[in-house]
Amino acid sequence: MRNPNKAKKTMAKNGNNTPAKSSNTNRGVPRRSFLAAGLAIPFIVPRNVLGGSGHQAPSDTLRIAAVGIGGMGQHYLAGCRNERIVALCDLDHSLSAKVFRTYPNAKRFHDFRKMFDREEKNFDALIIGTPDHSHAILLMAAIKLNKHIYCAKPITHSIGEARKVRAALAKAKRLVTKSSVQSSATDPARSTTELLNSGVIGSVRELHIWCHHPAYPCSLVRPTDKQTPPPGMDWDLWIGPAPYRPYHSAYHPANWRPWWDFGTGTVGDMACHTMHVYFKELQLDAPKMIYGYGSTRHKGFFQFVSTPECQSHANVVTWQFDARDKLPPMTLHWYDGGIKPHRPPELDHNLRMPSSGLLFVGEKGKLITGYSGGNPFGRTRLGLAGGLLLPEKKFRDFVQPPKTMRRCDSHYTEWTQACKTGARTVCPVEFGCEMTELALLGTLALRTRRPLEWDAKEMRITNSREANDLIDPPYRTGWTL
Repeated sequence: MRNPNKAKKTMAKNGNNTPAKSSNTNRGVPRRSFLAAGLAIPFIVPRNVLGGSGHQAPSDTLRIAAVGIGGMGQHYLAGCRNERIVALCDLDHSLSAKVFRTYPNAKRFHDFRKMFDREEKNFDALIIGTPDHSHAILLMAAIKLNKHIYCAKPITHSIGEARKVRAALAKAKRLVTKSSVQSSATDPARSTTELLNSGVIGSVRELHIWCHHPAYPCSLVRPTDKQTPPPGMDWDLWIGPAPYRPYHSAYHPANWRPWWDFGTGTVGDMACHTMHVYFKELQLDAPKMIYGYGSTRHKGFFQFVSTPECQSHANVVTWQFDARDKLPPMTLHWYDGGIKPHRPPELDHNLRMPSSGLLFVGEKGKLITGYSGGNPFGRTRLGLAGGLLLPEKKFRDFVQPPKTMRRCDSHYTEWTQACKTGARTVCPVEFGCEMTELALLGTLALRTRRPLEWDAKEMRITNSREANDLIDPPYRTGWTL
């Protein structure tokens, strides 16, 4: 949060687009909000307290506020459209105009701190759809206000932030959280996990993950020309705790992900969409070594351009794990930008490797699945819901294991219902933090381009000061978590 003694006052507009009265709201969430946090218990009251079975209790409709609604946030809101959207905040009201029109009764804000200050008692849950570098600020504020949380992944921008968020959630009471991993606990994903847990391919020695992203420009150098932010946008507030960069369309809208200042690249953006399938089962919380490399940008014949501030067009990351309990040493490989692992020689030559997928290499066989689990080749010919076992001839008579794991048929409804009942979601933010940490180690390897030795217990890179300084980097002057 901003230091109140250093922050400048900003103007925001209220729901009627009239200038707000001046206040003592500064760059941090207002003190009044934090003092009231202990009393700001989400308003969840059972139906039978307020009326009979036919009575629509106020708590049957969750009151939701959201920050960052012009991009993915609008899709999160759409998933919760049966609830009551009471407050919306975005720094770019031009980009978010369509979303504001979709929810005409919701109060509108530029500044999330003013939204928290004015609407604290009027919402139960917060949706966070902002760029990666501002997630932790919003998460910690929501936790202090005791609001249920739905957060975009990766959960945080740094490993230090992830550890702090997990620690804060461990102390929180009655909070329901969820990470935006839409495929978590779907039937295809669970079917893959159950297939893996059956032991049919034996202990996993290698895991290959490939993703056809990035879906945004990469291998860029920092722009030097001057541009003007969209009308009414507080660019300094958008930058938040990150190093200050002048406004440029190379960052906003939508292009911030490949820039290390604001995003976490493709591995940070997409890895959590697959890790939930096997993270706990393969005990991936503490790799020993990580290294990564990206493609080179060419300006001309034998002319290379260094782009240390932005991820490359195509990237590979490798995490190495020692033996874990009864599990043998394992190597995890990541590929993006169209790169794929070597084609398994056992795969039918008439079948194409999926554009994005997983390949588990076990001691007794191999399992190839879609990116988020399930059979990428279709169940009609190949039978198993969880994927394709290789070699096919060896596993021809193998039957898909029974469904023993909990399924989630409606990702957003699962969160909103859990907020009302106090149930735990299938992919809470705490779990998201664990997956995020592993993904962020990949970003560190890509940024430093050297093998990194990781001490998970001490949260420390032991062989690179440069990488270690990125584990929990300082915020821009005036901001604190």
